Amino acid sequence: MANTFASVVKQHWENALQDNLEKSLLAMELAQMVDIPNGTVKNLPRVSFQSTVAYTKYTGVTFQDVVTASDTLTIDQTPMVPFNIDALDVEDNYINMTPEIIRNAGYRLKESIDGNFLAEVLNATWKYDNTGVGLNTGTLTPVALVTGASQNISTVFGMAKAALTNTGANADRMALVVDSFTLVSINTLGLAVTGMNTADNSYARGFRGTFGGMEVYEASNLTSTAVLDLATNPSDGDTVTIQGVVFTFKATPVLAGAVDIGADADGSSVNLVAAINNTGTVGSTYIQLSADNRAKLSGVTAVDGTNLLTISSKRGAVIASSAMTNASNDFQAQAINCAIMEKGAIRMALRDSVKIKDVEAVDTLVTNYLVYARYGIVTPQSGKDRMVRILIQSAVAEA
Repeated sequence: MANTFASVVKQHWENALQDNLEKSLLAMELAQMVDIPNGTVKNLPRVSFQSTVAYTKYTGVTFQDVVTASDTLTIDQTPMVPFNIDALDVEDNYINMTPEIIRNAGYRLKESIDGNFLAEVLNATWKYDNTGVGLNTGTLTPVALVTGASQNISTVFGMAKAALTNTGANADRMALVVDSFTLVSINTLGLAVTGMNTADNSYARGFRGTFGGMEVYEASNLTSTAVLDLATNPSDGDTVTIQGVVFTFKATPVLAGAVDIGADADGSSVNLVAAINNTGTVGSTYIQLSADNRAKLSGVTAVDGTNLLTISSKRGAVIASSAMTNASNDFQAQAINCAIMEKGAIRMALRDSVKIKDVEAVDTLVTNYLVYARYGIVTPQSGKDRMVRILIQSAVAEA
């Protein structure tokens, strides 16, 4: 009987994927990791802080109630990358594609986990925007970073940090999380790179040095938004470009990326939303993108708001532009959510290993591969109080 090593190879791939995730996940660096060995739920009880009272000699004091609460961390996320390979392709290709495809799948899992982890910043108690420090409620206006003699970078990030330390967060555990574009602005003021006693995996997870007494992390999966104002119905040939993918409004869609012009501006907006989200009727509402262009939009979603179309991304700054016949159809100022947080503010549980399930098709030579992970994320109230959402203008409004 011939020996089979398929299960050994699969285990090797699983171990390699797990190692790569643990070495590259920003979430592993900033979260408080919680072990859930059995089941999928863990309660996180907490006791609220009490106020001090002034005692007067021989005078009774009023006792305060001890207030307790509990947050729940549930392993309920299962990002998956499915693909299949025919045995004849394996035989016909001079390289084994499967390991490379699985490595790519691991990168996509990282994007998904870090994207959802950093989206927790939206739940922060505090914010810093164009109006300064305040509660993270209502509509925020992004603040534009300025370099040079009139720079405001020290003020923006310094005041955001002050909002946390002033309310009791541990200044020694502060982490500033920014995207690559914002990091360039910070570098103009000087970023102290302190390599002493810093673990190699911290660098792999985005550690870039210190600024303003905080450890700085570069992240490619911060959440961002861009709002397209369709004041009038687009004309034939008008284009919207998102993450390098061009969508062209056409009276009769034919080529990939073409979007059908609706009866009015809202109808065209709905069709563009369908094209971005890969929903709706392909072939009439829009023409499907190429596989490469569809992959560029991973983590990008759109929502129709009548004449305002909001594009959101969990893969860093939305890079969007338009070329419209009517100049009033344009993008408003775009924004990205950077953050300052006390390490451990967000809790996360990650199952022991990434799994690879392979299933042989019944009537073909195809093997279906399912690469997936299991995890859960929660930000308890105490964690929300130790985070500040910093809304940065990533692009000015189109003229």
